[in-house]
Amino acid sequence: MDSDEKIKILVVDDRPENVTAVAESLDNPEYDVVKALSGDEALKEVLRTEFAVILLDVQMPGLDGFETASLIRKRRKSRSIPIIFVTAINKEEQYVYKGYSLGAVDYLFKPFDIEILRSKVAVFADLFRKNRQIKAQARLIQESERRERARQVAEVQRRGERRYRNLADFVPQLVWIITRDLRFEYVNQRTLSYFRVDSESVSGLALEDVVHADDFKGKKHVWREALLGGAELSAEVRLKRGRDQSYRWHLVHIQPEHDARGRVRAWLGAATDIDDQRRVAEALALEKERLAVTLRSIGDGVIATDIGGRVVLINRAAEQLTGWSQEEAVGRPLTEVFVVREAPFIAEVVSGGSERVGYGGPDREGILIRRDLRECAVATGIMPMRDAEGQLRGTAVVFRDVTDAQRLEEERQKASKLESVGLLAGAIAHDFNNILTAIMGNISLAKLYTSAGEQVYDRLEEAERAALWAKDLTQQLLTFSKGGAPVKRPIDIGSVVRDSAEFASRGSNILCEVSVNGHVVVEADEGQIRQVVHNLVLNAQQAMPEGGRIRVIVNEVRLTGGEGHGLAPGHYAEIVCADEGTGISKENQARIFDPYFTTKQKGSGLGLATTYSIVRKHSGVITVDSDVGRGATFRILLPASDKGLPSATNPAGRVRPGHGRILIMDDESFIRDVLGRLFTHFGYEVGYAKDGAEALAAYKGAVDEERPYHLVIMDLVIPGGMGGREAVRKLLEFDPKAKVIVSSGYSNDPIMANYKHYGFCEAVAKPYRNDELRTVVQRVLAH
Repeated sequence: MDSDEKIKILVVDDRPENVTAVAESLDNPEYDVVKALSGDEALKEVLRTEFAVILLDVQMPGLDGFETASLIRKRRKSRSIPIIFVTAINKEEQYVYKGYSLGAVDYLFKPFDIEILRSKVAVFADLFRKNRQIKAQARLIQESERRERARQVAEVQRRGERRYRNLADFVPQLVWIITRDLRFEYVNQRTLSYFRVDSESVSGLALEDVVHADDFKGKKHVWREALLGGAELSAEVRLKRGRDQSYRWHLVHIQPEHDARGRVRAWLGAATDIDDQRRVAEALALEKERLAVTLRSIGDGVIATDIGGRVVLINRAAEQLTGWSQEEAVGRPLTEVFVVREAPFIAEVVSGGSERVGYGGPDREGILIRRDLRECAVATGIMPMRDAEGQLRGTAVVFRDVTDAQRLEEERQKASKLESVGLLAGAIAHDFNNILTAIMGNISLAKLYTSAGEQVYDRLEEAERAALWAKDLTQQLLTFSKGGAPVKRPIDIGSVVRDSAEFASRGSNILCEVSVNGHVVVEADEGQIRQVVHNLVLNAQQAMPEGGRIRVIVNEVRLTGGEGHGLAPGHYAEIVCADEGTGISKENQARIFDPYFTTKQKGSGLGLATTYSIVRKHSGVITVDSDVGRGATFRILLPASDKGLPSATNPAGRVRPGHGRILIMDDESFIRDVLGRLFTHFGYEVGYAKDGAEALAAYKGAVDEERPYHLVIMDLVIPGGMGGREAVRKLLEFDPKAKVIVSSGYSNDPIMANYKHYGFCEAVAKPYRNDELRTVVQRVLAH
């Protein structure tokens, strides 16, 4: 008996000396004893080798004998191997019963009789040998039967082979039989001609040799799965043509050929040339995709109809504008999906036939009524769609939303009007403010020499109030000045709006409800924002002469850029002022922000125009929504700021109020005189200069005399002389610690808005009240 035919016996014990002892006791030339020192090693050996019997120790570290036996029985390949348990410890009945319950054929106790062990092993070895002989005889019988069936099948195949081959040669497809390893066994004449091979050499050709490499790799796993499962498959692949080594696309269908026992013997294949059809289909698909991508990506809405005016296509932009989806719109009449007021030519063109179709791109404007009944302005055009013979096959409607464009054009026209007014307003306001400064200063001086309650004091109060009204009017004119900028500081917009609205409505017959939602900081000119709120509340009061309710709401909103305001995406403060008044007609809504336009008997027509200009100079927008008899709602959006609010400061300082030297520079003598008298009355020592040159000379002379000025008030604009901008620069070159306040009748001059950038400590706009000017002076001197 050869060594390859030895009967294998597995001995499992965690003690090497025990394994060796058992192996030596089983010394037999017919046996091949395999040793395992643990349950894990035994399981590995069982997977690799077929054993006649297993001698398995019960007590082992890790997997014990019982656990090892259980795992052996669970595996199909090893479940029938006889197991003899061998133990020196687990001799109780429960262990013996457990061993037999796990399928053991015997249970031996150490020390055991060697002869008994040999005899037991010999029995199972003999059983294993006889079983192997029976299996070998069965294989011989099966092989004999297979050969007989093969002979019979071959006889049948020989009779029908010629007929089927003639049929295969007749069909226009490539027909073949390939083996399980994907090599050609038979091909028809069409295949021989395509591959340019002869029948003798075709057997050396593999499928991989004729299929394009990319297609073969891509479909290899599909063929492998089909081979394993015996399933049919179809695939489009490129086959190499032997004439010019080019590749043509074929639709290949492969199905298995089974033998008499149902096993896959080979594969039958047929390939149909689809190269021309595929190229045409690819060209059509590419053109269709290009058209679809183009229609999806363009910003204009496009709706295509058939000859009867029914929708066949609607792109994404058209879906968004009309509110109809592609699925909902297809098949409906165009006039149902695309409803445009003031554009009757669309229905006429669609219903009028080829003679009426001739309009170009979007150039006719109308009002689109969306599916949800909302409206938007659109520019529309319609074009014919014709076939190769020039016959009309349908129409294409192209349109775009021009609502924002119309709004921007209106804004541009408003801005142009405001700039025209501003050219005149700036010059007038400067001179007027200088006059008001003198008037208000003298009134303040006169009040100092009288007492409250006196008739003269009351008259002066009335005169001062009238001057302040004139100041407000002048300030509104200055708002239109070209190039002006508000003096911006971070403010709590909610607090400013609340205070302003409540103050403006105080003493009136209206109920003003203010709601502030959240804390929003805005960089703005607080005075101008108060003026905006005052104008809106006053406008609402005038719209409700019999009384009513005004709702003022402040919110923080986030714009994404698609709201149609022309504002950049980001966070904004929203101020809403809604009244229950008479409302504004659609015709007047387009003009309410124009300067001097008013529908009231009393009014300058500057309130809303001023509001519009202030909002615009704060990089915001203001809109109105109103109908006659339904009140009006004004909405303002101002950019929010992430800056913190300035901390409150104590105006007290090192210089005691009423003491110090002040130099006043102004080209108007009456302004110098009135300011000098005021500050002298307050306890200051005053010097004068009519322009920058005199101010520099006076300042330097005071320093040389060791009687320096503590503060300089400079007029910004000196006609024909050095103004404040140049004078402060030269003064700071001489004395970097000099304290200078800028004053101007151009309150919205850029320097007034950014005075610190030019070296000034503070800015005061003419005209000013004496307490306002005195407070600013005290604050500057205190630092």
